Amino acid sequence: MTDSYKLPNIAIIISLLLLFTGCEKNFDIGLGHTEPQLVVEAYINTEIPAYNYVILSKSQTIENTSIASIPVKNALVKISEGSLMQNNTIVWDSSSSVILKETTLPDVPAGISDGIYTDPNLQTDPARALRGIAGKYYLLEIEVNGEIFTATAPLLSPIPIDHLSTDYHYTDEDGTSKGRITVNFKDPDTTGNCQLFYWRHSDNQKSFGWGSLGTRKRITNSDENNNGSYMRLTNSYGFVKGDSITYYMANVTRDVYNFWDSYNKARNSNGPLSTPVSLLSNISGNNVTGCFSGLAISAATIIMD
Repeated sequence: MTDSYKLPNIAIIISLLLLFTGCEKNFDIGLGHTEPQLVVEAYINTEIPAYNYVILSKSQTIENTSIASIPVKNALVKISEGSLMQNNTIVWDSSSSVILKETTLPDVPAGISDGIYTDPNLQTDPARALRGIAGKYYLLEIEVNGEIFTATAPLLSPIPIDHLSTDYHYTDEDGTSKGRITVNFKDPDTTGNCQLFYWRHSDNQKSFGWGSLGTRKRITNSDENNNGSYMRLTNSYGFVKGDSITYYMANVTRDVYNFWDSYNKARNSNGPLSTPVSLLSNISGNNVTGCFSGLAISAATIIMD
């Protein structure tokens, strides 16, 4: 199963691998050069240590007959914690550094674990595994064949979910009773924060990773017009009556929001005659694209009535 964004044949093809539902979610974007790019999908979050991981792959050029991304193995991947000082500089704590390794996790389908880097403590000592702390900054450092790539991600404070409610009940074409979920929360009275929303339910219960949690219908919320307001956002996805849904709201910085917004626009493009979309990467380095996403998580669970 593949979601593709296709451009004219002069374009360079990039496949960003978003795991893990047992299928690839690919899109193609136009670039101004012919060299493959390193594609980075990296996360640090406050609640789920197993979901702090880095996926590395190489894009393919139009000359290659396969559009599948190429996993990048044997990279050096490190995440360090830091604090923002009064002079707006960040001091990195070298003692906090965690070297991520290519490991096989129980929930990752066999055969697609190459290029996935996680904290080895997840297997040997889960209580000591990497966990993000609200208010801290995180530095991602990657070395691939002597090339260095970096990104910085601050972790904001989680925004509490006031409550979830079920609304807009309907009967699907096949007779299945469904409804939609509304998340209710108070937007902070500060500027610059945005939200991404994910959910786990029966269809993705056994999948792994942020990319498996409702990514085809992820909804986003920016801060320009609702700063400090009480928010009621209804998800258009139809959940089956009786299903248990865990809803995750991630408070993120503007650069993370911009990347995933550009990703959604690229993936949802109407085809080769549509306007090309560039990914708004926050990774520094040569020939690289992707995002280091800092997710400050709040969660709630509801049964669809």
